[in-house]
Amino acid sequence: MQADHSREIREMQQKHGREIADKDTRHKQEISFLKTVIARAAAWFPYFREMLRIENLCRLVGFDERQTATLVKGKPLEYTGELYSEEHGRKFTTERAGFQVLKDPTDGTKLVLVIDRKPIAEWFKEQFEKLRQNIRRPIQPQRKGKGFKL
Repeated sequence: MQADHSREIREMQQKHGREIADKDTRHKQEISFLKTVIARAAAWFPYFREMLRIENLCRLVGFDERQTATLVKGKPLEYTGELYSEEHGRKFTTERAGFQVLKDPTDGTKLVLVIDRKPIAEWFKEQFEKLRQNIRRPIQPQRKGKGFKL
């Protein structure tokens, strides 16, 4: 009885090991195939990798899936809400700003996400600088006059 149970356990473990090895082999083949497909797509479509980078940037900034798809297609998007800057580690608020993905004017092989025709990195720097200026400007207390005594 004990021997039969041990034999069954051993057989199940061996079967499980074979199944895992088969799945691992299939997984590696699938990864290899997908890498080949991505390499072909990148060769055929010059902006393919750039579009993937822009898609990642849009998600990082805070756009949802629908908004990201609109931008990656090159269509303009009007947006009101908060945008996250990884560089500054904070969110900035925007109201009715126009967003679009355009060719980088300095490097024609790159794409850039723009907000009101300004690259988003530059826009974030300006917003951060405005915030810093507001914090540095000391708030002067209002001077209270002695008023008139009647």
